[in-house]
Amino acid sequence: MLGTGLHVMSRNLTPIMLLAGPLMFMGAFFQWPITNQVGMEAVNLLNDRGLLILAVVGVLGMSLTFAGLHLLSMDMKKGANRCSTQLLNMADLFIFGTFGLFLAGLGAQVAVILTMTDTSAVFTSDLMRESVAVTVYNAGNGIWALTPVVWGMAMISMGLAYVGLKMPEGMTEGAFFMLMPIGLVNTLLPLIQDGEQAELQFVFPLTMLLYIALGGLMLAGKIDEPGSE
Repeated sequence: MLGTGLHVMSRNLTPIMLLAGPLMFMGAFFQWPITNQVGMEAVNLLNDRGLLILAVVGVLGMSLTFAGLHLLSMDMKKGANRCSTQLLNMADLFIFGTFGLFLAGLGAQVAVILTMTDTSAVFTSDLMRESVAVTVYNAGNGIWALTPVVWGMAMISMGLAYVGLKMPEGMTEGAFFMLMPIGLVNTLLPLIQDGEQAELQFVFPLTMLLYIALGGLMLAGKIDEPGSE
């Protein structure tokens, strides 16, 4: 029994988090009612206290995803040269920044839910309630716009640290190489998307699928786990 417990504790959590986190995160993303709505239209969509459960799932998936990225970065530092280590330290900074921006943006929308579904006497009129909700939503929406830029920089830094500026050799390097082009698209997202945000609806799932693929391939032993050698 003790041996079984020690075996479980010795498992690498990185691929597990990279697999489970994005699945939860993406599930919450596709069920969230806001796509490209703004102002009062978006606020009305958030007038549902049941969305709080979905927000909790999203935060949990988000936490597992970025914790998995950070663990992956730590694994990659084992045996890395000075330049790669510096790139991974930069990636960690960007990962923490992305997580903070995501929390702030989603937190603003949760605040809107709580404001619109409030039953106390805090707001003297519905007009005041709606005005506060729209202000909070717009502030959070501005934070969302910055998130892909920082996120993409983290992925580019990790890809450069593992593969460098050369053609990838083998399946392992090929898988980690994909962090760079998808990271670049994330970084450029605010410049290439319009008000409909159709690009985000494509790039975000693509990013999650890359993490799921990395986690799944590591779990299956199809690619080498960083730092395992």
